Amino acid sequence: MPSEFKSYVPTIFAVALTAAAVSVGGGLVISNMVDQKIEAEVARVLPDAIKAATTKIEQEKQALQVQAALSGWDAAVEGMPEGRNIYGSLNAEFSLVEFSDLECGFCKRLHPTAKSLVEQSAGRINWEWRHFPLGFHNPSASGGAHAAMCVSELAGNKAFWAFTGAWFKTSGMNGNGVAEVTKLASSVGAPAEEFNACMQSQRYQDAIEKQVAEGTELGVTGTPGTFVVDNTTGNRVFVRGAQESSAYIQAILQLRDMRSQQTTEE
Repeated sequence: MPSEFKSYVPTIFAVALTAAAVSVGGGLVISNMVDQKIEAEVARVLPDAIKAATTKIEQEKQALQVQAALSGWDAAVEGMPEGRNIYGSLNAEFSLVEFSDLECGFCKRLHPTAKSLVEQSAGRINWEWRHFPLGFHNPSASGGAHAAMCVSELAGNKAFWAFTGAWFKTSGMNGNGVAEVTKLASSVGAPAEEFNACMQSQRYQDAIEKQVAEGTELGVTGTPGTFVVDNTTGNRVFVRGAQESSAYIQAILQLRDMRSQQTTEE
């Protein structure tokens, strides 16, 4: 190596070390700046992300709860004629048309009996609800009737039947009512805000009064009052109170006999 070049080696080495140090230090500065920006972005986005994830979890949980609440009412079909709630086939041969009060203990007793009759009939029996809130159970009885109609409007026929069943399980009965009606409505799929607006509107009050007037005209004086109807002839037999299933089956047999007698006379 030429002697003149050797004299520059220490200088070149020192410059190289300095450059390396500057490079490493600059890299650290840049790295720190990037980390700070990432942390700032995370701090900005994370609360919204957590909120969105929590909301999604709550919605999924609510959907599962609604699904569970509706699962026992599979015979309720949608697409009901306006203002009617029917459990079972719309083309059933016989109907149990029950005038009922959600605060009536005897109506509560009849509920599982009527449900079972429909479910065991292979489509031959359906069950139609008519509101008949008794004055001495008000305001809870009328409020419950209105709540049920709001649920039907907002969440459908199946939700209506799930709601009536849940009301009987939850209410203190005899006018004591349900403590958290909105929560109960939400549990079967009725959006809380829309449900509350429906309740405040009182838009179903006339319809409830009309059903009470209809029942009164037909001779209903207490609840439950159930007309077993032959849908092929229009004949009906009245069954008073909460009876065993055999009473409703006997009414159906009576209606069949009436049908045979009409055919013979013709």
